[in-house]
Amino acid sequence: MRLSDLLTSGVLFSTLSAILGWWVKSRLETSIKHEYDRLLEAVKAEQKRSEVLHAERVSSFKELSDKLIALRRYCKAKSAEIRNESEFEPRTDSLTAAEKKSLLSHYEVVNNTLDEKELFISAQSRERFQELFQQMSLGFNLELWVDGGTSPEELNAHELYDLVVQRVNAILESLYADLGFPFT
Repeated sequence: MRLSDLLTSGVLFSTLSAILGWWVKSRLETSIKHEYDRLLEAVKAEQKRSEVLHAERVSSFKELSDKLIALRRYCKAKSAEIRNESEFEPRTDSLTAAEKKSLLSHYEVVNNTLDEKELFISAQSRERFQELFQQMSLGFNLELWVDGGTSPEELNAHELYDLVVQRVNAILESLYADLGFPFT
């Protein structure tokens, strides 16, 4: 083999290597770009889903917290009336019409709102609601006995109202945790 043949084959080999390298590089870049675009779209879709879910959770929290705070104010006022320890504690006559309802009425309002918003509430928060509803069910009977003439002091009714307040606070804490906020 002559030197010119060797050089010609070397140039030919180098040219083919360059062309093949360029072709492989362009194919890899295209493949990587498509994979990058696909992953970027997946991240964007997840972020959008997360934003929508968070917005719905905030809306649910606002609605439920309004109902829960009305219930808590009612229970605090009823407990204060029964204990009659301080004239500065709120009484039921200072409550709004939305707050001044029986435990059963509060239960219906909270339960109906929860039914509408349950999809956006965590399992832990739903458990807290069930604990509240169990506690409130005792209060339904208690309010019937008090309306029937039994003395609320005799039944230690203020303790039940205080327990409902504690359950409401536990639910609010759980709802704050669902949103990623500390409860203080």
